[in-house]
Amino acid sequence: MADKKPEEFFVGSGPKPTKWQSVKTFIWNSETSEFMGRTGVNWAKITIFYVIFYTLLAGFFAGMLMIFYQTLDFKIPKWQNKDSLIGTNPGLGFRPMPPEAQVDSTLIQFKHGIKGDWQYWVHSLTEFLEPYETLTSSGQEFTNCDFDKPPQEGKACNFNVELLGDHCTKENNFGYELGKPCVLIKLNKIFGWRPEVYNSSAEVPEDMPADLKSYIKDIETGNKTHMNMVWLSCEGETANDKEKIGTITYTPFRGFPAYYYPYLNVPGYLTPVVALQFGSLQNGQAVNVECKAWANNISRDRQRRLGSVHFEIRMD
Repeated sequence: MADKKPEEFFVGSGPKPTKWQSVKTFIWNSETSEFMGRTGVNWAKITIFYVIFYTLLAGFFAGMLMIFYQTLDFKIPKWQNKDSLIGTNPGLGFRPMPPEAQVDSTLIQFKHGIKGDWQYWVHSLTEFLEPYETLTSSGQEFTNCDFDKPPQEGKACNFNVELLGDHCTKENNFGYELGKPCVLIKLNKIFGWRPEVYNSSAEVPEDMPADLKSYIKDIETGNKTHMNMVWLSCEGETANDKEKIGTITYTPFRGFPAYYYPYLNVPGYLTPVVALQFGSLQNGQAVNVECKAWANNISRDRQRRLGSVHFEIRMD
């Protein structure tokens, strides 16, 4: 018997399938009833496994989240004062702020008069003061505080915007149309912070401006209860700025009454503000202004913006 050739021992497997036929077979194999390489039973087992797995995972995450929320108080921060990132030294802020497009700018520039371009600054101040007017007229319970009358527990001291003066009102365009602009200064809020005020004029620091020292002495002589104040000074940064800044009027006080503090997140609380009115700015002259807050527990650092704020103002 003649020997067979090697290839005669194997049965032919037929033509090799094309790539498209292989893809169709992978998606659905009619011979084995497999869909994408798995039978219906295998797909059911995998689906049930992952449903149970992700249900348990979501339940575990929800449980941990619930436990975490039990440690939080939505009215009282967990870390306060020196234990917090904010610290114990409040800064100052000013309004109106330049437009958002000029985020790095602190320049208040406008042209006064009927044909001036002061409308943006007036609108910005009106928006800032709107909550003061809205809350006061909405029936929200406030306490009418005074230097010898601290706020009642659980209530906020009322701040009457009418005390900002005749010119620093929206009816008078906050003085911008007349060329006597108003700028509002506020002390930034720190939960639980309480000012340590100067009890006498002898306690004030040496670097306090002379005019503020003199003002405090007059207050001490007249009504000592009004010493319970975080004092505010605003002046030109350089000798040249001090010459160009002209007169500044402070209303309603030359600082922030201590009875507004501490800030305890009481509903309706609004931080007190001081209105600065620049009464004699020179046309076309930009003035660098620096304001500082004064109390025993407030440090002033221009570089770190502690206890102070800087802005420029120019009237054309």
